[in-house]
Amino acid sequence: MEKWRFVEVDWLSYAETAIYRPVLMRAVSEGAVQETVSFCRFPVPSLVLNFFNDPQKEINLGLCKRKNIPVYRIISSGGPIFGDTGYIFTFLHLKRTNPKVPPDVPKMFEKTLTGIAQGISDYFGIESRFRPLNDIEVRCDDGAWRKIGPSSCFYEEKAIQMGSGIQVKAPDVDLIAEVISAPPEKFVDKEAKSIQERITYLEKVVGREIDLREIRDIYVAQIEKVFQVRLDPGELTDKERGYYGEMEREYTNEDFFMERAEETLGVIPQDVTRKMIQFKVPEGPFMRIIVLTKDNRIKDMIISGTIHASPLRPTTPIHEIEAALRGQPIDKDLFESRIGKVLTRQGFHIAKVSAEFLAKKIYDCALS
Repeated sequence: MEKWRFVEVDWLSYAETAIYRPVLMRAVSEGAVQETVSFCRFPVPSLVLNFFNDPQKEINLGLCKRKNIPVYRIISSGGPIFGDTGYIFTFLHLKRTNPKVPPDVPKMFEKTLTGIAQGISDYFGIESRFRPLNDIEVRCDDGAWRKIGPSSCFYEEKAIQMGSGIQVKAPDVDLIAEVISAPPEKFVDKEAKSIQERITYLEKVVGREIDLREIRDIYVAQIEKVFQVRLDPGELTDKERGYYGEMEREYTNEDFFMERAEETLGVIPQDVTRKMIQFKVPEGPFMRIIVLTKDNRIKDMIISGTIHASPLRPTTPIHEIEAALRGQPIDKDLFESRIGKVLTRQGFHIAKVSAEFLAKKIYDCALS
């Protein structure tokens, strides 16, 4: 049976996994280490911004600074996530050529999270399910399905990263609602209409205290079952520890952190018009489009939100689409053609978003 490495991590905050993640991606991509599953527990509360989140719109950055909540931007897909000491996150760093890896992000979510949800159902005797695109939900006493864990995934040329989180113990939902600025559009296809209504924690549904090692064992058992592998305990190599020191400097840089902020568009001249729309893709991400127009052309634009796109390095479909449309006349067919050329490039994908759909949204934004 194929063997993968299993690493337990308890020396990093959730925010600091912003550095750990690309270390593992690099090591697996280079073939320096075998496929690796990492189970992470966190000593202090912190917050991560995913790759396409605008730090000035997705979260209350000022409040995080006042409350000394560490915030890092990570190379991954999805929305902002608050990770406290009652939260766990499990990473799978796998070679893309492995035949056990599904061909795209939605199928990877489905394969992995269906297994984890089934494991939770079987172990605790509760109802748990995978909900597309990237959630694990449990049925609560009032009959409502509520989210207990977000997930993220992206594919690069040689490796993929899949991450799955579970809120095991009671979170401070009011604090989370304060620091994560979730717009109402994010909840349009959900039963709940706010963060407080949307999330719960596993101990509340199970009705007893849960040792985090129980969740570790569920992940180990289900990953072994779903992927037909054996997880062998291991540690980071000296090479990976060296990579960590290198990447720490890069991923704590302020320019990297603010890259998706609207302020990067600069001061808007008087003869330029700013337009913005935000929306929830059905069973997909929340997206925000900001377009600057002049003389019926796109002068500049930025797309942000809880987007799941691949690849993320050295460039992304989102960045390539923005570049392809800058300076172009406002024309829906032209937008669709140029976006289509980006999305048909090998390995380029935005989950649940087609060229036709995105072209219409950008066109509507520019004319709004």
